[in-house]
Amino acid sequence: MKRLLPLILTLFAYTALPVKAGATHILSASLQVPDSLELFRDITDISRQIEKQTLSPDHSQPEDLQQPVTFSQDNNKLLQDTSVVRIKSLLQVSDSVVYRNPLDSIYFRKKNGTLRLPARHSNFEKIEGLTFRDTLFYNSLFLPMIFNGKMLPRDLSFYPPKDKTLTGSLIPPDKTFAPDLTHADFVQRVRKDYYMKYPDRIQYSVLNFDALPRVKSSDEVVRETFNPFKELLKSETAYSLAAPGVEVTTIDRKYWVRSGEHSFQFAQNYFSDNWHKGGTNNLNFNSYQVLRVNYTREKVRFNNTLEWRLSVFNAPEDTLRSYRIGNDLIRYYGDFGVDAFLKGWSYSMNMEAKSQLFNSYAPNSKVLRSAFLAPLYVNAGVGLKFNLDKRSEKVRHRRFKWDLSIAPISLNYKYVGNDQVSVKRYGIPEERRSVLDVGSTITSIIKYDITRYITWDSRLTYFTSYEKVMSEFENSLNMALSNAFSTRIYVNLRYDDDVPPDPHLKYWQINQTLSFGLNYKW
Repeated sequence: MKRLLPLILTLFAYTALPVKAGATHILSASLQVPDSLELFRDITDISRQIEKQTLSPDHSQPEDLQQPVTFSQDNNKLLQDTSVVRIKSLLQVSDSVVYRNPLDSIYFRKKNGTLRLPARHSNFEKIEGLTFRDTLFYNSLFLPMIFNGKMLPRDLSFYPPKDKTLTGSLIPPDKTFAPDLTHADFVQRVRKDYYMKYPDRIQYSVLNFDALPRVKSSDEVVRETFNPFKELLKSETAYSLAAPGVEVTTIDRKYWVRSGEHSFQFAQNYFSDNWHKGGTNNLNFNSYQVLRVNYTREKVRFNNTLEWRLSVFNAPEDTLRSYRIGNDLIRYYGDFGVDAFLKGWSYSMNMEAKSQLFNSYAPNSKVLRSAFLAPLYVNAGVGLKFNLDKRSEKVRHRRFKWDLSIAPISLNYKYVGNDQVSVKRYGIPEERRSVLDVGSTITSIIKYDITRYITWDSRLTYFTSYEKVMSEFENSLNMALSNAFSTRIYVNLRYDDDVPPDPHLKYWQINQTLSFGLNYKW
């Protein structure tokens, strides 16, 4: 294939050379300044040049254009004489001049149509006098692994790829930035693979820094400073897309954990005068308050619970008072433990103290049955404690907690601090106000969250001095209708063979309450 004809130099090249007055008509007749779009297509489309730039048989190529122009020794400019000869030869060509790429007058073309560019030469004179401290050589693969959030590929597109098989190129890909872009994509794939395989080894993210060190190029500064469209394209309400600054704070570990539960519930009964079975109208008020303060640090545990139960109801059949005290209980329970040799077990020391706050009288009587510190029960022991806390994997919010305390050595103390209260009712000899028994105690506390709104609380206490037994079994079922309203069923079964027996129940005692009202947990 014949070599391609040279493309006419751009208009500024002709205006830079002196032209005689007689040759003005030649320039106007034979030199037509092409459209800029057509000139761009002629430069970039090799296939189009091959089709359009085939020479006619009537025209021959000047001899001086058959040889490529050589560079001077320093490769900085063309030889001036050769350029002048070429321009003069172009002026003698007829009106059917075919345009070529100006680079064809400087370089050869390969068989595939691409330009054969000279090899890159580094100017080592510019780095004379530099030392290693003045430079920084690094490989991006060995930089610190900081997660930057770039997980998508650079060339991601939601459109089908274009067919580039017939597209010509002026410069070979290896002479452009294509190798650098390929290497950058490779580095990004390696870092992405590392992010996915070893997420636990990524210590930092871009959110850990206020800003990444970055130097703006001169081109960015110019575009930022001289941008006439910035104000035109500015929206009325601007939203910053920059990541907000994150203040990193250190959270100290919390060893004391506080929680509580408060309940105020009511129960009311009404019977008409002609009710076939009869009955007494009454109004009941039940209060249940619990405060828990627990301490946990490494192997040491210290749990504290303060509980108060109060039941007040009106007494229309009582001629001496309009209301009576039903259930009145204030109790403290605490246990201190250190982890033992088995999981869930600990060496424990526990203590329970309980009494009441208000006076309680028999109906239609001024006889005082119980009062504050009359009676007072104190139980303390040393032994082992087992703790189990298990959450259900199938049912959400289902949880089972069990605390079992076994105290082989235990003290049980009973005291009546009011002279008007009969000590015999509580198993204390009449000539004494207190009694101390030594024995063993078993305490079992269960809290079972059946669902998010149904909870069962159970407490079993068993003490024996190997001569007498005192035991209590408390059960409470709380059914929440919402976050604020609930229904509670409370049953307390007690056994004490150190008190005078009842004609019907013997040594058994029963207390049952059904109520509805407000409930709050925190």
